[in-house]
Amino acid sequence: MASVFALIPLQQISWLSSWLTPIWILAVGMLLGLVATAAVYLVLAGLSRIPALGNLAEDSRKATFVAAGIAIVVAALGILKTVVFADAPEITVAGDESATAAHRAYLILPMIGLGVIVGWGLVYGVWQRTIREIFQIAREGITGYLLLALTGFIVLGLATTTLISDRDKILSSMPAVLESDRWETTITLDPAPADAPADQSPFQRHDLIQYDPESVSEVVIVSDRTIMIADAESPDNFTMSPQRFESDDPVVWRRGKANPLIRSVLPLPLDPTNGVYFQNREVDPATVKIAIVTKPAAPEALTIWVTAFIVLLLMTAMITIRQAAPQISAIALATAKSELAQPLYITLLLIGFAAIVLFIWVPFHTLGEDIKVLKDSGMTLIMIFSIIQAVWSSGTSVSEEIEGRTALTVLSKPVSRQSFMIGKYLGIMWTILLMFVILGLLLMVVTAYKPIYDSRENTTEMPPWQTCHLEMVTTAPGLCLLFMETTLIAGISVAIATRLPVIANFVICFTIYVIGNITSPIVRASAEDNELVRFVGRLIAVIFPNLNTFNVQAAVDAGNPIPPIYLAGAFTYLACFMVVVLVVSLLLFEDRDLA
Repeated sequence: MASVFALIPLQQISWLSSWLTPIWILAVGMLLGLVATAAVYLVLAGLSRIPALGNLAEDSRKATFVAAGIAIVVAALGILKTVVFADAPEITVAGDESATAAHRAYLILPMIGLGVIVGWGLVYGVWQRTIREIFQIAREGITGYLLLALTGFIVLGLATTTLISDRDKILSSMPAVLESDRWETTITLDPAPADAPADQSPFQRHDLIQYDPESVSEVVIVSDRTIMIADAESPDNFTMSPQRFESDDPVVWRRGKANPLIRSVLPLPLDPTNGVYFQNREVDPATVKIAIVTKPAAPEALTIWVTAFIVLLLMTAMITIRQAAPQISAIALATAKSELAQPLYITLLLIGFAAIVLFIWVPFHTLGEDIKVLKDSGMTLIMIFSIIQAVWSSGTSVSEEIEGRTALTVLSKPVSRQSFMIGKYLGIMWTILLMFVILGLLLMVVTAYKPIYDSRENTTEMPPWQTCHLEMVTTAPGLCLLFMETTLIAGISVAIATRLPVIANFVICFTIYVIGNITSPIVRASAEDNELVRFVGRLIAVIFPNLNTFNVQAAVDAGNPIPPIYLAGAFTYLACFMVVVLVVSLLLFEDRDLA
């Protein structure tokens, strides 16, 4: 492989490296996730030789009790760490992106979900039957297809290792990205002499943290008096222009942020070993608060850890569902296999694949904002295709099976109606998950290449790999939100399919999709109208899901990243609404005459 790359002209290596480095980072994260999954189940295989652990899942009541206990402990620790005792920054400014206490409350439900996966995953992962069937589980159904997709991406990504920029720097930064990188301090400055001009006030030395200017990513300085910061006591020894800070006017510096409200020059000395010098220009003592955020040489290494965690969590969840709920899993597996074999699924995948690739060359005429339109168009395309597949699957696997009395045959066995409905929904969601993974990874690869294509078209400087990486990873949260939206609409579609055929299902789901996306504007528009209009607006907000919660268009258009805390809030809304939807679907199916 190295000899093949050696034949590539040097002028081609630059853009290839910028494009392939983010893909390589993602591939390394996937590989680490699969290795971590294998390591976890290897440890569980050793523990399964202990009879008390290996046979625990044989008694479902005892297994549930132990799993619930582990889940409660894990969830409690997670909530205490992320919500109750979270390390909130003491020095903040208006518009700071840090999560407030109210926002951190959104993490409660995700922590509970994590606890459930860990609790049941450990109990059923250490089960001797799971260890015996682990290779069969890895090959069957959606798990096998997901592993195939991930393995293919890993092979393609790692095959380009010789072309990767800053490979050693990225790998060496992996431990550092997990460490705390925020440092805060408060210093007090003596007042300026009352009998001398303000600019003649002496500079006072203070020794701050020994930071590396190249690794500083953010500086926040807040002072209650007007001050100056320099790198020497005497103006004759200044090597930097002194920085002025007005009283009660917080100053923020962020590396690489082109914003008129953010200073473009690092407001601290480039050599902190000689101290930092402060000049108080007022006759009262000054209190100065300083926060410094440092990052490792390659902060993009965090993507490796996040990707590995997602892969580990996904694999654990799928294995656990298969072992803990065999009836539901069997129905879901049969549903998924049936839908994957349908021509519609393959057609949607092929059309989506071709469209996303063609988006690279489509001229959007946005005056330099083509990549934003590409992201929005690609994510919307994946969501629409997934919704079409979900509604169609609901009609074929639920409605038609009820009308054709196939469901009656299944339920004549020891399978409850609840297991049947949940299994059908889970099987549909597995097919949608696979579509999102395949097309989503393709969209991320295309997004990483788009800055390079645009620079060539506009004859501008070739972007570094960090820019391509940023564009790629900011696509992932949007895909997560749209997957949540698809999950919600799929649940509604399954509930409708218990009573109505597929055409009516499409019409109702389309109506819900349209109204759900205008729920927030309706509520805002009715806020100041009469009581009747306000009542109708609130009624719509209660009955129909607020799909604006999952809308990423505004964030993409503004170029703003979607913070993780927002994903937690959207997940909380999805979980609460899905409980209602599944209960309604079970009630509708409970008294459905199948004969």
